[in-house]
Amino acid sequence: MTATEPTPTPPAGRDSELTWQTSDELRRLYARREVSPVEVAEAHLSRIERLDPQVNAFVTVTAERALADARAAERVWLSSEAAAVPPMTGIPFALKDLVPTAGIRTTKGSDRFRDWIPEHNSPLAQRLLDSGGIMLGKTTTSEVGWKAASGNRVNGPVRNPCSPEHTAGGSSGGAAAAVAAGFATVTQGGDGAGSVRIPAAFCGVVGMKPSTGVIPYFPPTPLGSMVANGTLARTVADAALLLDTLSGPDYRDPTSLPVVAGGYRAACDRAPRPLRIAYLPSPGGRMPERDIGDAVAAAVRRMRHAGHRVETLDDTPADRFDLLHVIWTTGFASLFPGGGDDLDPGLAAVIRDADRFTGADLAAAHLARQHYKAAMSEFLAPYDLAVTATTAVAAFGADADHPRTVAGVAANYLDWAWPTYAFNLTEHPAISLPCATTGSGLPIGIQLVGHHHRDHDLLAAASALAEVVRVE
Repeated sequence: MTATEPTPTPPAGRDSELTWQTSDELRRLYARREVSPVEVAEAHLSRIERLDPQVNAFVTVTAERALADARAAERVWLSSEAAAVPPMTGIPFALKDLVPTAGIRTTKGSDRFRDWIPEHNSPLAQRLLDSGGIMLGKTTTSEVGWKAASGNRVNGPVRNPCSPEHTAGGSSGGAAAAVAAGFATVTQGGDGAGSVRIPAAFCGVVGMKPSTGVIPYFPPTPLGSMVANGTLARTVADAALLLDTLSGPDYRDPTSLPVVAGGYRAACDRAPRPLRIAYLPSPGGRMPERDIGDAVAAAVRRMRHAGHRVETLDDTPADRFDLLHVIWTTGFASLFPGGGDDLDPGLAAVIRDADRFTGADLAAAHLARQHYKAAMSEFLAPYDLAVTATTAVAAFGADADHPRTVAGVAANYLDWAWPTYAFNLTEHPAISLPCATTGSGLPIGIQLVGHHHRDHDLLAAASALAEVVRVE
């Protein structure tokens, strides 16, 4: 086994310019005075200007802010010892367009918020904007994050940097596309049913949904503790670095958790050890498309060959889309009472479906979710982590809301995303790693699921397994 995480390789035909450096590499370059944060910011802004019209990762590019941030970071690096420089100083990042940012347009992917400029930052935004990093802009999302693709009426769909006719996924599709295309080193995303991990898998990058409460969530969401803010990057270490920056309690979110000693980025440097792994080829009793399942099964064989103890488990807790659907539809109906013709048609249909449910139905769904959470925790208890496919399908068409079928079975707006939404219902931390590609070259992700509030252990395992599972 090895603790060395593979260095991301730019897509064929692209050189290793400044936009492809990891955070560790950028910090080394800054410390040696070989490059300045201003040069890095200019390189990223230039790349966005040239290529984002074909990708549509950004709703708003904050070029003036990025250059000001870069100049401030340059002053810190020139006046400080490297060890004293805060970790994010000079690192290019972006925020999802659902996150309120004071003075910066935040559309939520909705006509109703097309020109909204918030007066206050969310706690998450404040932490990132104060981190010393380089703020590049706001990334495209589906309308209020309702679907696992990123098309909206404000600026259209996000196209997959690996295959522009396909979606980047969602709802954090712009965030995943930004790191996959070399537009940003790290990005933030929100994950209510897979909205970080699905686009990470579709775009071939790393996406981490931490345990509920690791990153404070405010303003609050009607979906409650199913939703967690997460991180995207090209390496596990960079995803963990951003998690360090965003984690910690905030008085506006009473469920937010204290900082755990040791740091998430430091966990990635632990010496690897043999892991007890539960392999779930059909989580919830449902099968992914064959090429997805075959790729994950091959990655599991590589885990065994690397010395890990893997047990295949078919009798998993049953899929509970029924619970998700009640919570999802009523939650979005609470945001837009009565719906409206100015909403995404798919979102309007979801809101109309909420009329079928009573308050007692919603309460029963939340109660059943707690039982499901306990059952899944008991099921996973003997193992260090569980492994599934991240998604049941590879990226579908850029203009579609969802795949029409999975393994020949009809799919609706979200019931195709069972490998991810299961762990929003249960609140377990989960991370998607690049695994392989389909025969047509579309990325495939593998999902690692950890135990509640043991995110450090999950990141340590992910860092050790990233090279094992990936086929170039």
